Amino acid sequence: MKINTITPQSAFSANQYAAHNAAQLDKQAHFTQQLNGAMEAAGRTQPDNEVAVSVGVDYQSISEQTRSYYQVARDNAHKRVDSSQPEKQQQIQFYQETMSEIMEMPIEVKVEPHEVNEALLFNNLGIDYLAYKELKVRIEMLDLTEQEMHDDRALPDYEKDKLKDTIDELKAKLEAAIDELLGDSQDKPVETEPSGTVSEVFSLYQST
Repeated sequence: MKINTITPQSAFSANQYAAHNAAQLDKQAHFTQQLNGAMEAAGRTQPDNEVAVSVGVDYQSISEQTRSYYQVARDNAHKRVDSSQPEKQQQIQFYQETMSEIMEMPIEVKVEPHEVNEALLFNNLGIDYLAYKELKVRIEMLDLTEQEMHDDRALPDYEKDKLKDTIDELKAKLEAAIDELLGDSQDKPVETEPSGTVSEVFSLYQST
């Protein structure tokens, strides 16, 4: 799936971000009810690994596929860093380029054996599971970027805060795209074919 780019405006305010999260959790709760209903209709029981959305970030659970793509994004970002800049500026540009690469790089995901039941449930609801998974992989890569940035002792906290704002904005846009995928299923009959498209694409806001 190809994601085109737009230039995001200023980062969400604290109130906007909190409101977005509250609305997202409400929609996710409704979606979980739909999944349970689909499983009951199909005569299935709830799987051990219940479909749920984690409020925090469990870095240990991030897949090897995500980590592999993240390494590719880092390597490509390093190539674009201007080495003539002061060291601090090089590191800032590295994180910016990494985020840009995460949003724009092509990603091919597949259904893993442990995801088959989840993918079948999504299909029953008319949702493109691979499009959903791609968006989740990009979010996880941004989580890894944030973790690496947090552990970077050479970067001042105020610069980390600026980069964190950009990460939050990009994650919010990806989450909004997930909401769109899940929300589209609420008005579709089960037999409707998923469109497989995600509107709006995101690129890194370049700070001056």
